[in-house]
Amino acid sequence: IRISDVTMKQSGQGFSLSFREKIELCKLLDKLLSRNEKLDASIRSILVNVVRILLLFLLLLTCADKLGLPTDSIITLLGTFGLAFSLAMQNSLSNLAGGLFILGSKPFETGDYVSVAGAEGTVTQIGFIHTALTTIDNKIIHVPNSTITGSVVTNFSASKRRVDLTIPVSYSCSLDHAKQVIEKVLSRDSRILADPEAPFVRVWDLGASAVNLMVRAWCNGADYWEVRSWMIENIKKELDKEGIAIPYSQLDVHLIDKK
Repeated sequence: IRISDVTMKQSGQGFSLSFREKIELCKLLDKLLSRNEKLDASIRSILVNVVRILLLFLLLLTCADKLGLPTDSIITLLGTFGLAFSLAMQNSLSNLAGGLFILGSKPFETGDYVSVAGAEGTVTQIGFIHTALTTIDNKIIHVPNSTITGSVVTNFSASKRRVDLTIPVSYSCSLDHAKQVIEKVLSRDSRILADPEAPFVRVWDLGASAVNLMVRAWCNGADYWEVRSWMIENIKKELDKEGIAIPYSQLDVHLIDKK
């Protein structure tokens, strides 16, 4: 097939113009989709990328047709290449299917704090192949989507969470007094909720060196870590102020003189 210089020049100009139009069309599509507040940012990104690939494919076919190239043969060749590519990229395609499943079923969304496949952190991106988590110490973990769909996912970003603490107190102290001190501390923080359950302070078990009190309090999910830290600090301060000891682990040794 012989292609004249004029045809090449016209095709090149047409390709350049169409390519710029494709970019503008993708930008317009992204802008329109961003107006939908219910549409997840990851889904919007995937839709724009899919449209971009399809437009590029159609653009290449159009240019090939203008150049007089047999488009049927090109489509057949691309189909064969696609089959070979899919066989070679089975794992990646499995991750892609997993990503679509995550976006469709929404076990979590961008911004949620989750634990999955031994990793824990805030979801920063749900991509084609993997999901990115940012840990509390600012590490970025990339978890393959196929691993996520085959694992147990724990989403900690529920509207309300319960803080559970075990507070050991000395055997010699008054348990009623210790419980009153802790309840007084909990009543001072407005972030601690009365619904779905009022703050709970009960004797939980008798340890080797202390009586363990179970403390439970509900708060909003976004306040969980701050409330937990506040509770530990202020319960310790109030117990010290009231002279209620939090004992160290200890072992009493009795020496018996057999003489």
